[in-house]
Order: sequence, then C-alpha cells, then structure tokens
Amino acid sequence: MKKLLLILLKILVVGTILIYLVRSGRLNFEKLMIFRDAPEILAMMVAILILAVVPMATFRWWLLLRAIGIQVNPKQTFVLTWIGNFFNTTLPGAVTGDVVKGYYVIKAQEEDGRTRAFMTLLIDRFVGLFGLIVMAFFALVFNFELILSQERLHSLAWIIVALFGGTVLFYSIVLFPFKEGRDPFLRLFQHLPASKFSIKVYSAFKSYQHQKTTLFLTLFLSIGLHTLIALIFFQVAHLVGIKEMELATQFFLMPIGLITVAIPIAPG
Repeated sequence: MKKLLLILLKILVVGTILIYLVRSGRLNFEKLMIFRDAPEILAMMVAILILAVVPMATFRWWLLLRAIGIQVNPKQTFVLTWIGNFFNTTLPGAVTGDVVKGYYVIKAQEEDGRTRAFMTLLIDRFVGLFGLIVMAFFALVFNFELILSQERLHSLAWIIVALFGGTVLFYSIVLFPFKEGRDPFLRLFQHLPASKFSIKVYSAFKSYQHQKTTLFLTLFLSIGLHTLIALIFFQVAHLVGIKEMELATQFFLMPIGLITVAIPIAPG
C-alpha cells in the first residue's frame, strides 16, 4: 500500500509540473511544428541528446565520484543525471536539478562520505564551465580573422581570453603539490568575501590533485558534449531562418550564453 501511494504521489508531482509548464508557456507544443518539414533534424537532436550528451555528462560525474572513493552504481548515476536534467529544465533556477541529484546521492552515502559526494556536484558544474571556456577560446583561435573583422565581438574575445587564462591558472594551482600546511591560497581565501565557500570549493578540487587523468578527462568530456550542443543550436538556428550565422561564430557565441547558466550562482 505504501509503495502504491508513493507511485501515485510521483505521478501527481509530474502531472502538476507538466500543467505548470503548459500554462506558463514554458512548454509549447506548437513550437515543435518547426520540425514538421525537417523531421531528420529532430531525430538527430534526440539521438545526440540521448545517446551522447547525457551519457557523457553521466560518465563525467561518475568519474569525479569514483576518483575520491564514492562508490555509486553507473546505472544510478545515469538515472540521477536524467532526473537532474529534468528539474534543471522545468523548474526555475540553474541548480535545481543539482539539488535533487545531491539529495539522492547523499541519501545513499554513509555519514563521512556525504559532504564529498555533494561537492562532486559543484565540481562537475565548474568542470562544465571550464569546458565552455576552453571551447570558446579555441573557437576564437581558429577563427581569429573572422572575429577580428567584427568589432562588436572584440570585447567578448578579451573576456574569453581572460577566462581561459584564469582556467589554466586555476588548474595549475590545483595540481601544484604544495607542502602540508603551506598552501598560500588557503590563507588568501580566508581574507576574501565568501571565504568558507571559496575554501570548500578549492579544497574539493585539491582532493583531485593526484587524479590528473580524471581532471583532464572530465574537461575533455565537457568540451565534447558542449560541441555537440553547439551543433544542435546551429541546426535549429538554420531551421528558424538564421542562415547568415556561420558555424565558427556559433561555436564562439554559444558558450558566452551558457557560461551564465553553468555558474552555480547565476540567477537563470
């Protein structure tokens, strides 16, 4: 009886969310009509998301969990990733899905592993952010003349260069083997605003100091899945009539918008 009530409760929650999405206009089935004359693009999008993007995101998070000794079944990680994506898409806020994922993964851990398990979600979000930055930087390098010829893109280009430099510096600091109790950045963070949060994030990354393969593999996975998403955006842009945008410009501009979503403190 208890199990049946739980299932009915889940159905009620999903139904309530769907009604909210339709009434708020966030779920508009009429917009799907743009694929009426191009069903192959819709099929490609669904295939990329289901067969590549979500599995890659799952594998990235699972690698981060495994590297610090958190034993989570890959199937469970896959299911939690789908749940997280659902809540990120349907509910306000950029980290709603992370909170839901965090609840389930923490619930499955012993007391001493719960904080580490939750911090992997934050690290996963930052690794995704770094992947966007690296992707945008290489799009800038390979299309330097195109971006140089468009003055309105110069300020964005400088921002990307600065963020890429910060990413390289951050990874270098994280991987540098400071002696025990001699890490100058821990002392630096103690004098900065939000010092507790900064120290937790930095310490969480430092726990991967001897897991260089994991750090770089998760970064490459981030670049790969963001590249696939950029291709989807490019196809949809062409489908709605934005045909003057080149793929190179798409690869440079898309990360700018997604960076605001990838940052955990972003409002949207």
